[in-house]
Amino acid sequence: MKKPFYVSGLLVVMALFIIWTGCKKKEDNPTSPSSSIPGNQATPTPTPILGSFILQVNDYNGGVGGVTVIAIPPDQSVTYTVKTQTGGFCYVSPPYIQPGNWAFEVPTQKYFADSKMTAPITAAYQGVTFSSAGTNSIFLTPTTYPESFNSAAGGSFTYNLVYQQAGNLLVPIKPVFPTLANNWSATGPASVGFLTFSDQVAITITSSVCVDQSANFAVTGVDFEPTPHVPFGATSAPQTVSKNFTSTVTVQWINGSPFQNVSTCNLEKKLPGTLVVSGTGDCGTVSVYMTECSTNCFSGQFNTPNGNTTAQNAGGGSIAFGPGSYSCTVWSDGCFGTLHAVCNRNGASGSVQCSGNGTQTILSTSY
Repeated sequence: MKKPFYVSGLLVVMALFIIWTGCKKKEDNPTSPSSSIPGNQATPTPTPILGSFILQVNDYNGGVGGVTVIAIPPDQSVTYTVKTQTGGFCYVSPPYIQPGNWAFEVPTQKYFADSKMTAPITAAYQGVTFSSAGTNSIFLTPTTYPESFNSAAGGSFTYNLVYQQAGNLLVPIKPVFPTLANNWSATGPASVGFLTFSDQVAITITSSVCVDQSANFAVTGVDFEPTPHVPFGATSAPQTVSKNFTSTVTVQWINGSPFQNVSTCNLEKKLPGTLVVSGTGDCGTVSVYMTECSTNCFSGQFNTPNGNTTAQNAGGGSIAFGPGSYSCTVWSDGCFGTLHAVCNRNGASGSVQCSGNGTQTILSTSY
């Protein structure tokens, strides 16, 4: 029996539909995960970094124990405070180590000033070190030019002092000055280096009363340790406030009258007179002493308003005089005594045998 036409036609249509749907590309389901859709990619879970890392504090002579150190992770969510052990080491042990730049600080303590740094931490047992090692420097720069004085009145001269530290651990210092020339003094702050690794302060070199010598000096930095020492390199180059004039000194003996011959076992002479010390632009003293021809019989004397002494070759000493006139008496054995003068500024010396007549120059010098 022949099948109806519409049945066979339906079968043909169904067969074509099956073929078409089998060849059609399967479309992604927007509600299901797919690697081709951004945002639906799988994110791997990072492996936590477990363990500790090491902090160390080193000064010039090695690790320093008992120093508090602060560590802060990159997200700044917590602060870890630890203290160094003997040898200068300590350990930071968070639940896990955040990789990235950590902040570290040694607060002001002992002989250190507040010091900060950052360092990347990416693995356990890394080391981070605060250290004062290196060559430090002190630089002095005058603020006035030239650094010179034109009279015994002197002046005041200011210098900028810069203290540069080579390490990452701040070690403040106390500026120390050497002994300056007569009537010069130096003043400055009690410390430098507490604020930055290149800290600047001012110092002043000042004269008082009378000055006739250049001021030569350098500045040395001494730290604040229980046994102070000079950090490596913490001494400035020499500086000079120059003298820009000439000083003169003259010492004279003006013979008095009458002199006396005194006979004991030899012929002794007693001579009164005036010792005159004068000069220009000078602020020092002279030392005067006397000698005699013989010491076998009579011990000579140099009697002055500033004191008395025997002849130097009989065991006596010298007497200091500043500018002025001084009534004196010279006793000597065997002949007229000899007066000697030494300028205490430049060491120049001179002498004269007192003749009993007129004015005699013992010393004339300049510096």
